[in-house]
Amino acid sequence: MDETEAQAALTAMEQANERLAGAMDCPPWRHAAFGAVMAAIVAAAGFREYFIFFYLPAMLGVVLLVRSDRRRTGTFVNGWRRGKTLPLSIVLMGVMLVLIFAEIHARLAGLSAGTRISIGGVAFAIATAASVIFQRIYLAELRKDLRS
Repeated sequence: MDETEAQAALTAMEQANERLAGAMDCPPWRHAAFGAVMAAIVAAAGFREYFIFFYLPAMLGVVLLVRSDRRRTGTFVNGWRRGKTLPLSIVLMGVMLVLIFAEIHARLAGLSAGTRISIGGVAFAIATAASVIFQRIYLAELRKDLRS
C-alpha cells in the first residue's frame, strides 16, 4: 500500500466514524421527552394523591425512550457511563432530588397546585437542557475516541 492508498483508507475510516457519531445525534423531541419524564417524576412527589398518574406514565416514557433509542441507533447510552458525562449525570440527579424535596415541601406547606406544577416545569427545563449538554459532551467524546 502506498501513501496515497493509505491516506484514502484513513479518510474513508474517518468518514465512517463521523457517520457513526451522526447516527447517535438525538432529535430535539428526544431531549424534550427526557425532560418530560424527569418533570413527571419530580411532580409526582408534589401530588401524592395523584402520584400514580404522574409516575406510571414517566416509567412508560423511560421504556419508550430506551426502545426508541435502540431502534434509531442500535444502542442506549446510559447516563451513568464512565467518561466526561458522568459529572453531569451526578449533578442532574442532585438537582432533581432538590426539586423532589421542594415538591414535598410545597405539598406539606399547602402551597397551590400551580406552585407544584411550576416546580415540575423547572425540572423539565433543567432536564431538557442537561440532555442537550449530555449529547454534546458524549458526541465530542465519541468523535475524539473514534479518531484515536
